[in-house]
Amino acid sequence: MEGGRSITADQFLDLNEGIGGYDQNANYVANRVVGDAGALKRVYQGGVTLSGGAGLSQIPVFDVTGTFNDDGGYHYQWYHFAVRERMARQNGDTKNHVMWRGNPVPLAKAWPAFISWVEAVAKDNSGRSQRQKVIANRPASLVDGCWKTPTAFTAEPQVFGSDSKTSCNAAFPSYGFPRLAAGGPLAADIIKCALRPVNAKDYKVAFNPDQTARLKKIFAGGVCDFSKPGVGQVKVVPWASFGPAQENLVYDITRQG
Repeated sequence: MEGGRSITADQFLDLNEGIGGYDQNANYVANRVVGDAGALKRVYQGGVTLSGGAGLSQIPVFDVTGTFNDDGGYHYQWYHFAVRERMARQNGDTKNHVMWRGNPVPLAKAWPAFISWVEAVAKDNSGRSQRQKVIANRPASLVDGCWKTPTAFTAEPQVFGSDSKTSCNAAFPSYGFPRLAAGGPLAADIIKCALRPVNAKDYKVAFNPDQTARLKKIFAGGVCDFSKPGVGQVKVVPWASFGPAQENLVYDITRQG
């Protein structure tokens, strides 16, 4: 689908056959580029790709979004939901995450609410874990919702989508991204996907024999299998060291020729 319009099977094949890639200097090249497995692992370990675990599991996370919507061309709403999904996967729940949406969210309301949460956590001298303190001290009034006007707050769980099933989504719809349309997870945390053989039956359109042969040639190495973790996808290593310090060492640059 492109702008709500369908493309033909041949157009789909043409696109994937000639899409090309970029080299390490950001120059366009005609061939597809394959990610380096070692580099991918370091990206995950070093936290270059936000995992949702580690530090984000231990602090109050107050996501104030909607000041820039999808039509702004830069701050996409789907990414906010992707981060929440990553947190859920890494930590089992998102009880330390609250989302307010609006155009704009009144900061005069948001900032004091956030500060009250942080201060309550700081004053907690119990024997609970840091995460438990954050969850236990979240103000009861600090819940998901959206601001349709600077004075009208709708308390409602924030969910990803562009339909009108929720009041907030009707006012602030969130649209998807290419990898989601291709079957990838909302978390969007897979940099390079695991592969599986091409199966024409996986597609919603029918390919004739010539098109099927062309499809298999284009994706000779296979297509994404999003049911599996990404290549090199591991948990983040807090305070990762890339050498020479040995504490939390994930890669020693001093030993590389």
